[in-house]
Amino acid sequence: FFLFIISFLVCFVVVLRDSDANMLSFLFLFGLTLGAVSPSDGNPVELLRGNCPLFWFSFNGRCYKYVATHLTWADAELHCVSEGGNLVSIHSLEEENFIKSLIKNFDHAQGFTWIGLSDIHKEGTWMWSDGSRVDFDFWNNLKWNDRPCSVTYPSVCEYHITCPQQ
Repeated sequence: FFLFIISFLVCFVVVLRDSDANMLSFLFLFGLTLGAVSPSDGNPVELLRGNCPLFWFSFNGRCYKYVATHLTWADAELHCVSEGGNLVSIHSLEEENFIKSLIKNFDHAQGFTWIGLSDIHKEGTWMWSDGSRVDFDFWNNLKWNDRPCSVTYPSVCEYHITCPQQ
């Protein structure tokens, strides 16, 4: 019985496109996948290290890292957790543009990339893997696309910068 349920477990990806070449992917667990076109032009954002560790980039008090290793969504989340963060959550158009610039810096084709959005806790209630609620929406022309849980993609990790103890 358990194997029967596992065989039907499917993860889903949402694709955000600025143009035919620009894509950013979102993972949804236990639901259908939504693909959408972004209304933003996604002007490039300069990547700065700031107070972040090597290979991480700073933006609005958070550190972000592109992980080129192709992993399943669950493994990508575990990897981010092992580095002190989670898969990225996006809460503004500026942050979305930063994430696109980060991905483009490492992957000029801007293929699918895991981020932390899912409805794993309650069907239809979308949450980020860091526990934050979905408070930013930039979808317009909707298109549905499914992806199995076992598919592997690069990912973007994020963690909040904390002040050192004094």
